[in-house]
Amino acid sequence: MKLGFVLATRADLALCASLAHAARRARHEVALFAMDAGAAALSDAPDVATALLDDDCEITVCSNSAVGLPMVDGIVRGSQDDHAAVLGTSDRVVALT
Repeated sequence: MKLGFVLATRADLALCASLAHAARRARHEVALFAMDAGAAALSDAPDVATALLDDDCEITVCSNSAVGLPMVDGIVRGSQDDHAAVLGTSDRVVALT
């Protein structure tokens, strides 16, 4: 099973990370698309982002939302096409918006 996450809020980063790690422990694939305040939250929490990447979670951040924000290596800067790909290829989606 592939679980997709859409993160658009700063306050939900910890919840998103917790759910993503739980899904990985259950051997599910995880893809995360961050935009708006979610992109800033990932930038401000490089330890959380690195832990997700180390757990084999795919992370894509909206390049428009991430202008001027540093991101850890491994996070892909993408577009709404990537957002649509996460939604289209996931069996279930959790939207934290």
